[in-house]
Amino acid sequence: MSDLINIDILGGDYEFTLEVSGIRDEFQFNYIPSNLPDIYKKILNHQPFVVSEFSLSNYTMMLDRNIADMYAIPVFVNRGFRHSIIWVRKDSKIDSLEQLKSLKVGIKDYSQTAAVWLRGILYEEYKIHWSDIDWYANTDQRFDAPKEANLTLVNDDPEKMVINGELDVYIAPKPMDMQKTPDQRELKPLITNFIEVERDYFKKTGIYPINHCVMIHKDTYNKYPNIAYPLFLAYSESKKKALKRKLGSTLLPWSDKLWANTMEVFNNDPHPHGLVEANHKNVSKLVDYLFEQKLIKQKPNIEDLFIEGSQNWREL
Repeated sequence: MSDLINIDILGGDYEFTLEVSGIRDEFQFNYIPSNLPDIYKKILNHQPFVVSEFSLSNYTMMLDRNIADMYAIPVFVNRGFRHSIIWVRKDSKIDSLEQLKSLKVGIKDYSQTAAVWLRGILYEEYKIHWSDIDWYANTDQRFDAPKEANLTLVNDDPEKMVINGELDVYIAPKPMDMQKTPDQRELKPLITNFIEVERDYFKKTGIYPINHCVMIHKDTYNKYPNIAYPLFLAYSESKKKALKRKLGSTLLPWSDKLWANTMEVFNNDPHPHGLVEANHKNVSKLVDYLFEQKLIKQKPNIEDLFIEGSQNWREL
């Protein structure tokens, strides 16, 4: 057992990754729940890692710029519908998506995957183009936005600027405001019936938007070229055990009180791994959005985003 190869895995603190750690083949996998913004900053600055969760859109953008020092495997650890991430002040008179064209919209990072999905959905589903919106974001951006984006960089926190009335709308999956008790919150979702809207969107498209997948650093893969599939199986089996526990806080997009009904919506697995048809369609849509939003110059083949041979992997 002393000959086991220790592999540290960085990722979010999810219920369905609780049992990724363990021995598989010659590897001792050690899953380390970590702060994702810190992880991403290090990866974007090309600091070393072994295996890590990372933004699928940013990875695709790095490949497009030929600056990616990692390989992806089709393990999709983070998803989220995007109709619920548009926030306005509680006293705001804004009550429709159509008004976004005349408003100041704040966001922390323009290129984050959640924002890519939202802009794509706004255009495809509601005919609201990203170039018709005035965007405001932090000065420290991961990537430059295209000039058509009408992006203004600001020194202050966009969320605070919305609360203070300097901006009209804030885009974020989890605003800091949500950490307050409900009676103290200053923001509310623009789409109040977002669960109904998101269910209809999934019924129509079959897409539960993928945000992050698992990356193996090139140095790790070159040293251990047989690591990828055991890693895939470790995530898959950990998720299967989580599904049996029926604890939905990080598995389901909505309240785990709706477990039975929600699981039925997702054919009993809201987080499938592998390049199965549904995931292939999902990633392809994200790539389409990245290209349409001028964040990548060329659309890659979906299979080429992931380690060679992984298109044939299926969960056991």
